[in-house]
Amino acid sequence: MLMFSDYYEFMTFCNRIKQVLHQRPPRAIERKNLKDAAVLIPILFKDNQPHVLITKRTNNVSTHKGEVSLPGGGIDEDDANPLETALRETFEEVGIKPDDVTVLGEFDHFISIYGFHVYTFVGIIPYPYHLTINYNEIESYTEVPLSMFAEEKFDDVKYYTYEGTPYAIYYYHYNGYVIWGLTARILTDFARKVIKSIVL
Repeated sequence: MLMFSDYYEFMTFCNRIKQVLHQRPPRAIERKNLKDAAVLIPILFKDNQPHVLITKRTNNVSTHKGEVSLPGGGIDEDDANPLETALRETFEEVGIKPDDVTVLGEFDHFISIYGFHVYTFVGIIPYPYHLTINYNEIESYTEVPLSMFAEEKFDDVKYYTYEGTPYAIYYYHYNGYVIWGLTARILTDFARKVIKSIVL
């Protein structure tokens, strides 16, 4: 389990994440037919552990209805770059101001079965923080211990083939939420490729 005695130790851990992200190039995807999107992996310090903020989407949104997800969405023409998209969407969905996010770096790109090319970014968010939830898009949220993904404490795994490539679909259960699909894959990959390189 990832446990820290104080905020200083947590920030030392986050600085190591930043170093690893800057030393490894993100896995890129070149697919012209996909729509571009970006998400944020928001890390916070709660109960002496790093947690990740996740949301549950409403049934009013166009895609991923009722699913658990990371803050993020489609890239708009007005966005300067994918990072700006991730920060803008995080503010629009849960009310965290871009200036309050300490960006650690960019992680890998992913393909969503909904036809999106997803950029992922990692950042620290303050905790506690007065969230302003956009209830048109977000039904609820929770903070999940990052150790659950580092230790791969999934409850089930299924295998799915998309465009000829097999994928493992992980299912994590936490606090009444089922974390699966792209969100589970992003967080599992992040733990494997970044977190385990720091703590092992």
